[in-house]
Formats: sequence, C-alpha cells, structure tokens
Amino acid sequence: MVMEREAPAMPAGEDHTADPGPALDSAAALAGAVAHDLGNMLTVVLGNAELLVEGLADRPDLRELAALILGAAQRGSELSGRLDRFARPVRKAETPTDTAAVLRAFGRRLAYSLPPGITFDLDVEPDLRGIGLAEPALVAALDELVANALASLRDKGTLRIRATNLFSSDEPPRVLIAVEDDGPGMAPETLNRTLAVRFTAGVAGHKTAIGLALSMRVAMAARGRLLVASTRGHGARVSLDLPALS
Repeated sequence: MVMEREAPAMPAGEDHTADPGPALDSAAALAGAVAHDLGNMLTVVLGNAELLVEGLADRPDLRELAALILGAAQRGSELSGRLDRFARPVRKAETPTDTAAVLRAFGRRLAYSLPPGITFDLDVEPDLRGIGLAEPALVAALDELVANALASLRDKGTLRIRATNLFSSDEPPRVLIAVEDDGPGMAPETLNRTLAVRFTAGVAGHKTAIGLALSMRVAMAARGRLLVASTRGHGARVSLDLPALS
C-alpha cells in the first residue's frame, strides 16, 4: 500500500519573504539560536581535537580517542550548519528561476559525490517551466532531500530526481520535482508523522528530520506544497509541488 502525506500550500500574497506558519517560524528561530551557540562551542572542540590528533602520532591508543572526538565534533558542526540553513529566511526569486538548468547543474555536482553503490537517474521534462524560488533555496531543499534518500539507501540502491510540468483544469500550471529512492521505505506510523514540525525521530535515516522541515519551508515560500509518499519495503518519494511561472 502506498501512503502519502501533504503539507498544505500557503495562500497567495505580495510579500517576497514567505510566512510558513507559526510552528515553522518558531522552530526556525530556535534552530538559528542553537546553531549559533553550538557552532561557537564546536569551534573550540574542533581546533583542539585537530591539535591532539596531530600531536599524538607516537601514542596510537590516545590518538584513536582524539580521532573519535574530532569525528564527533565534525558531525556536530555539520548538524549546526544544517540548523543554520533551516533558520534562514526563504526568499522568492525576483525573476523566474530556470528550473531545468538548476536541476541539471545540481545533478552534475551530485553525480561526482555519490558512493559507488548508488545508481543515479535525473529525468527533466523538456520545456520544464520556471518557478518563483531563488536558486539557493531550491538547491538547499534538494540537498536535504537527497541526503535523506542516501541515508535510507545506506550506500546501495537507486536515487532518482524527476521533474515534470503538471496541468489540470482546476489549478494553475505547476512544476513537480520528486526525489525518489528504492530503500526500505517508511512504516505507516512514521509516514503519518513526517510533516509534523515536532517530529524528530527516524525519518529516512535522519534522526533530526531537518531536511523535511527545511523543504517544507521552501515549498511553502513558493506557495507550493511538500508531498511525501512511501511503501514499506519499496522506497520513498518526496516531492516539491510548486506553481509554475511563464
């Protein structure tokens, strides 16, 4: 059975900075404060851990412990960076963003960094329409969604990014950008909680679920929505459903 959850679209408006809702705004403000303080502390830990690793070359037993400290601090620094990125305001583009060009550039960069066991497929529809998101915001959301998919795949499987134009009689034209994986998928109870801002455990291998929260902010900034679909044992698909621009 395929299950799907949707974060609702924001109403139209004239402002250039989106208001993704009180819950996301509060979470973003807290994330920014935590990222700032955590980053300051980790700067000290990282610097001293690097000195310890270099200075304990003749003590392999202690050098191993110092390397563990350094690795943990580096992971903490990565988390701090992701929190900071989540906290930043998401701004709309002043002119339509060339969605296809951004996706192709992203795909080229991604292909060089993937583990050997990952098969990557990028499928961009010809004449893909532009969107109202600035390129950095779209790339930030893609980075997080791909990171979630790779965490689920655990270095083996297929990662796909598909982008298509959508047309219907009751909605304006849209662009759908889907990140798919053939990993283990999500249990129904996990999927039911994926779009709750307070949910912080076990989403696609990422215990913090920052990626979905950031992607939700990006989608809502463009007056779009975030869709999450998964079948247990058959992977997951997370899609940015965004209004198309001429």
